[in-house]
Amino acid sequence: MTYRWWPQSSYALVRRTAAGRLLVTDELLRAWLARPELALVDDSCPAERALVAALDHSPARVVEHGEIAAIRDPDARDNWFAFVAFRNRVLAQPDIESAWLELFLDGLSGIAPVFVPQLTELILHGLLHDCDDPLMWRAAELFFRSQRATPQGGRVLMADAELLGDYAETGGFGNIGRLILQAGGAPRRADLDVLDPANAAELYERVGRRAVLPLNVGQPGLDALCRVMERFIAHFYGCAVRIAPQKDIQDERWAWHIGLDREAMDLLNTLYEGGELAPDRTARIVALFRLDFVDPLDLRAELRRDGEARPVWMALAMDDAGLVQMKPQNLLLNLPLAATN
Repeated sequence: MTYRWWPQSSYALVRRTAAGRLLVTDELLRAWLARPELALVDDSCPAERALVAALDHSPARVVEHGEIAAIRDPDARDNWFAFVAFRNRVLAQPDIESAWLELFLDGLSGIAPVFVPQLTELILHGLLHDCDDPLMWRAAELFFRSQRATPQGGRVLMADAELLGDYAETGGFGNIGRLILQAGGAPRRADLDVLDPANAAELYERVGRRAVLPLNVGQPGLDALCRVMERFIAHFYGCAVRIAPQKDIQDERWAWHIGLDREAMDLLNTLYEGGELAPDRTARIVALFRLDFVDPLDLRAELRRDGEARPVWMALAMDDAGLVQMKPQNLLLNLPLAATN
């Protein structure tokens, strides 16, 4: 099951600790070095070729500033500085999860942001390695791939934004579709496939990220996203939470909220401060959630006064173009955990 649904993942290149954390390997570093941003071209200078050869032999070796500064092409030089800064910060931590969290705690400036979603994918793959539910695997993609949300018949359908863009451009037929369009023709439209409990296992294995995930209260897709978020928090912080979809927020003692993306945070802030949302902004809310700590002592003291633990309200939203860009770091960094010594 580990590689059944995410065959493109680099999970096979990492190792796991006894606690289930992920460890960087030379094989993973070599896979990163093979990315197009770092690939040699015909005009690559001797300094860049020497650096590539040295790193291929020893991917975790120390790279001196002068080795990169000697690269002639300025774009290649910038790419190498950004990659090495990212690699060094990952290698400085005991595991990939610690590195991922440190990157967001300390800021992402000066590193190669293209690699951060890969770290997120690795972590989610590790969380789901023993999971047989394809809806949870598809829901987990929201953590590291932008989605396009489309309200339809009382449902919100989530399609992978990158793949949907390719469908819009080619009719779903890749380069063949482009050639047909360039010749003035119109390829037959390829319909995107919507997941449901009956077809999920077969469909997701067959079409992967092309599968559309419905998110609406009372349906398995939204529940699957809740289960993934619960695992994510437990993996990083070791505390158990229960997350449930909500139709609205009815809480006169609203004390804490988390926006799972920038748009959602703005919307929740407005509501928390007593403001009203125009209908077009309300329509941007894709999903609402209630999070409760299983052990109230894991919650900040001011949120469990009078013998009652306050819930954490969460939202996921789309922007005015229908794009959903979940920020999983918000789920961790904004969680009201009790202070620890």
